[in-house]
Amino acid sequence: MAADIKLPAGEIGWVDYYDKAGNLRFIMTSKPTREFYFLYEVGTDKKLAKLGRSKNPLELVEKFNIDKACNGN
Repeated sequence: MAADIKLPAGEIGWVDYYDKAGNLRFIMTSKPTREFYFLYEVGTDKKLAKLGRSKNPLELVEKFNIDKACNGN
């Protein structure tokens, strides 16, 4: 987890998604209960913009085309 990114209160970072250039693009978080997962896009100013939430983290990855956004595929 990038040390200079402040996560929302009460959320735990699970997965960081980087692009080919090594830039942090997205962060997947959840509350400690893991009832829901949250996907955030990391802005150039290191601020987080919530894209969505789901009970299944893979749904978020697919819905927001994370592989394509990070790898250009």
